[in-house]
Amino acid sequence: MPDMKALYYKGSNQLSFEEVKRPMLDPGEVLVQVAFAGICGSDMGVLAGKHPRAVAPLIMGHEVSGVVVETKDVDTVEINERVVINPLLTCGKCQPCKTGHSHVCRDLKLIGIDRDGGFAEFVKVASGNVIHIPSELSFEMASLIEPLAVTVHAIRKSQYKAGDQVVVIGAGPIGMLTAMAVRLAGAANVMICEVSEQRRQFAKEQGFKVIDGNDQPVEKVMEQTKGNGADIVFEVAGVPATALLSTELVKITGQVVIVSVFKEPSKVDLQALNFRELSMLGVRVYTDKDYEIAMRMLCTYPEFSNVITHKLPLEEAERGFALMREAEAALKVLLYPKKGGGGR
Repeated sequence: MPDMKALYYKGSNQLSFEEVKRPMLDPGEVLVQVAFAGICGSDMGVLAGKHPRAVAPLIMGHEVSGVVVETKDVDTVEINERVVINPLLTCGKCQPCKTGHSHVCRDLKLIGIDRDGGFAEFVKVASGNVIHIPSELSFEMASLIEPLAVTVHAIRKSQYKAGDQVVVIGAGPIGMLTAMAVRLAGAANVMICEVSEQRRQFAKEQGFKVIDGNDQPVEKVMEQTKGNGADIVFEVAGVPATALLSTELVKITGQVVIVSVFKEPSKVDLQALNFRELSMLGVRVYTDKDYEIAMRMLCTYPEFSNVITHKLPLEEAERGFALMREAEAALKVLLYPKKGGGGR
């Protein structure tokens, strides 16, 4: 079996670029030659040693596009088919799975976190975890389907209505994709609240109203909304201060949607939820329908590609993680293997 290059997580803040054996397929699996794989906030958590499930050694990467080069006992996927990976691994037996909510499976796992993923030249997955992509969608754009599906799911699960005034807290990759998607869905006003000057500047360049999270954000949002507050606040920063801030930016009877995954318990003003009749919704990953919608949106709206700020060879992954860690320097960083990667 030929060798391949792969990036391994070896422990807290330890990466190793290695040559290893190409994966052997089991029945029902396909081998995907990776074109692009995006670095996600979850990958940052794994590298920092903070993910509760990820165990070294591990090949991370779950935002993956590529080409099927091998199959075993599979008749639903073709060789040379252009695909993306849906990384969700579900049990199929628990109550959520049996009632159409497998995305919140009691034992939900992800390719790239619980088993080897796409930071490699090749990745093997079950045939049911690959999705065909149309020829007009580039591989780099296709690698955004997974993170965009997160935002699509959040918007579709929320009480959002066209014409609403929306605040997005956090202008990282998911925050920007959320803001772009809800604007395309007809929001009357999309405000982005962000503490980083560079990310505020990026958001301004995308045409959004930007609020400095360091400078009286509540007052600024009230000025924009005639003293009422936003109809919906999407919290996409994931830090304790923004959990509390979200209830201060939303109108009476409004809704806060928690998109980010908090790494530690955070204070929330529950009295404000009572007295102002607020609703707070948590969302997790996405459904198959969200994936389908995200793909259609990427085919239709090329401006989503603006969130891709860097494309680096796989062997420069440490630089990509450093850029993501600095936050100011990058939004979405894509990695590509030199052998066969980085193409259309």
